[in-house]
Amino acid sequence: MDQQSFISYLDEWIPKHTDDMISSLLELISILSTDQAPAEGQPFGPEVARAFDYYIQKASEFGISSKNVDGYAIHAEIGSGDEIVMALTHADVVPIGTGWTRNPLGEVHNGKIYGRGAQDNKGPTIACLYALKAIKESGASLNRRIRHVVGGNEESGFRCVRHYFEVEEKPTYGFSPDAMFPLVYAEKGSMNVRVTATLEAGKYSLIQISGGERPNIVPEEANALLKVPEGEEQHVVNALQTFIPHVEDIVGGPGPLSFEFIIEPGALTINCTGKACHASVPWEGTNAVAGLLHLIACLGDQLGSRDLIKFLAHAADIYGKGLNIECEDDISGKLSCNLGVCESSHKNGNTVVTGIYNIRYPVKASGQELKQRALTCERPETPSLTVEVISLSNSHYTDPDSFLVKTLLQIYREETGDYSPPIAIGGGTYAKVIPGGVAYGPVRPGTPETAHQADEFISIEDLLLLVKIYARAMLALAQ
Repeated sequence: MDQQSFISYLDEWIPKHTDDMISSLLELISILSTDQAPAEGQPFGPEVARAFDYYIQKASEFGISSKNVDGYAIHAEIGSGDEIVMALTHADVVPIGTGWTRNPLGEVHNGKIYGRGAQDNKGPTIACLYALKAIKESGASLNRRIRHVVGGNEESGFRCVRHYFEVEEKPTYGFSPDAMFPLVYAEKGSMNVRVTATLEAGKYSLIQISGGERPNIVPEEANALLKVPEGEEQHVVNALQTFIPHVEDIVGGPGPLSFEFIIEPGALTINCTGKACHASVPWEGTNAVAGLLHLIACLGDQLGSRDLIKFLAHAADIYGKGLNIECEDDISGKLSCNLGVCESSHKNGNTVVTGIYNIRYPVKASGQELKQRALTCERPETPSLTVEVISLSNSHYTDPDSFLVKTLLQIYREETGDYSPPIAIGGGTYAKVIPGGVAYGPVRPGTPETAHQADEFISIEDLLLLVKIYARAMLALAQ
């Protein structure tokens, strides 16, 4: 079966299976497969394992062979041959978060499928599975095997695919449907920096602070507890309110950035609300933790360890200025920085604040050089403040003139009429673990990217388009 015959086949096949695809996606979304504490045979916890089991059950129903690889990842495969064409998606999701107006565990409304993971990455996972089913049922001849791999902790470390490729084959051609169309040929490197500050008391003291769930999400909410002299609570609130416009200017983003003050005798609780988004594009969100730290630092020299709190805040600059790592290139643009998690503890009567900064650095930049710059950045010289680089991963680049890129671009352009050029991104996808791999969809230019946000969704129209594009791509690469 040639491509043109296969296109005609898909045009009849997809409408017949639309209801099944929607039901399958809703069932997979209903499993809140966040990374949890490991158990026997479940390195990422029971919910990721449930999602794996669901996928394998569906593959079995379709007559497609599948395999669970030590609980780290699973795959389904059709065809025969020494070489493999591979699509890689993931079943794990980030936490639900707040601000939803639709059911985060799955709901259809106005032609859209809502739920955590609908776009990132359960929609593409279902699309790839049904693409395999369509190819299998078409009877098209294959010169290579087609394998769909589903990982279990893409959102929190890639241990899934690292283990998978220690024991399984790597593909001849591969793509990951976990970014955007038309195609991603370059991905920034990533680095996580941990800053720890042990605070001393002052007239005003930061006692507790908390915000953020994952380094790769811009925090939407944060809260802090301040100790202040009794009788001065309202005076402190009034002073802080005058600084809010200044803080909004520093933090930036689309907003809103709002503050709530709760007064108790000798104490002040501050709640801050911003806007969540993916850490690779922090300018599309408004960081509540950064806003809260900047506001607290405005209390001046009477704030205990103000210089340390100020450093924590300035290190959250979205372009890396605070850590002396600002840079850019002509392929992937500017470095980005996100203060994704901030929490406090207590030791020897002091408050210890820890912040995790998620950095995405340009393709042409040296990760080792940026690591040294972060470790030696200008900061208060005191043992009460430490800066550590806790993880570092390389960037990824695939030749835009390669057979893989040209083939995938042609199929996408034929199906959409969109001739946008391939792009570079700040997010890290499974394409990094495939030699010569690329990211391919699912988000089209001009359509909403809702990954990691409230009311995440994929339209039914886009889901069906993904099935057609991925089925065509798999077949073209396998023939």
